[in-house]
Amino acid sequence: MTTSDSISVSTNQDGLSFINIDNAHATAKVSLFGAHLMSYCPKSDGKERLWVSPHAYLNGEKPIRGGIPLCWPWFGHNHGQEKGTLPSHGFLRTQTWSIANSKDTSEGTELTLLPAFTKAKGFDHKCEVKLVIMIGESLSVSLITTNIDDHEFSIDCALHTYFNVEHIGKTTIDGITGDYEDKTRESAVLTTPTPYFVSEETDRIHFCEAPNITIVEDGVRTTEITSSGNDTIVVWNPWHGAASLSDMDAFGYKHMLCVETTVTQGYGLQPNETHVLTQVISTAK
Repeated sequence: MTTSDSISVSTNQDGLSFINIDNAHATAKVSLFGAHLMSYCPKSDGKERLWVSPHAYLNGEKPIRGGIPLCWPWFGHNHGQEKGTLPSHGFLRTQTWSIANSKDTSEGTELTLLPAFTKAKGFDHKCEVKLVIMIGESLSVSLITTNIDDHEFSIDCALHTYFNVEHIGKTTIDGITGDYEDKTRESAVLTTPTPYFVSEETDRIHFCEAPNITIVEDGVRTTEITSSGNDTIVVWNPWHGAASLSDMDAFGYKHMLCVETTVTQGYGLQPNETHVLTQVISTAK
């Protein structure tokens, strides 16, 4: 394993380990619990791109609220069993990962992380999973799944990114068009609004072709989000529902917006096939 001179590892009082990255292009922070990106701040404008709840659990008891949680091998409760019998969004975000490799290049710092296991209740297939992160002028996150079994299996997955915004009331989304499924309206299929503002509880599965470029503008920062390997983009904000979440302030919804690169329609992975889900977060030019 090669190692990067730009990273250091720290541990909090509850025993969680964090990778801290500081290179010529950006600073970032990754929790090994969940392989969870918690911070990305490009030095070109000094603006933090990710939002983490001040009340997030950082003791390993629950998934971390904010940053970039990993959803795999199902999204939400779409696992074919009764709701509540299996963990929401799968089991990658609640296990401790290991560092397989880290290196510095002219583009930035690259990390490769591996989960402790890929087989658990609800998913009994042989596969290899890794997360590859490149921290540079842009942040690239790739969740990579390879089928090493002798039969096809299906996965859903997501990079469930919480973006930091100055105020949700001043934030616009550009680049998403077409129809979406509205989970707050009994899965009604509606047309994406133009201009696109969030002004209520929002949980929308947008059907789109990949790659897709989405722009989030909040009056302070402009962020470009490039998605590939996905079949949908999910836009989520709990609005007043944040008050019912134990790990989120009642008014936290005003300063975050989830724009998630997702596979929600099921991807059939053939033997020896690899699927790559990637989200690239950039300072818009």
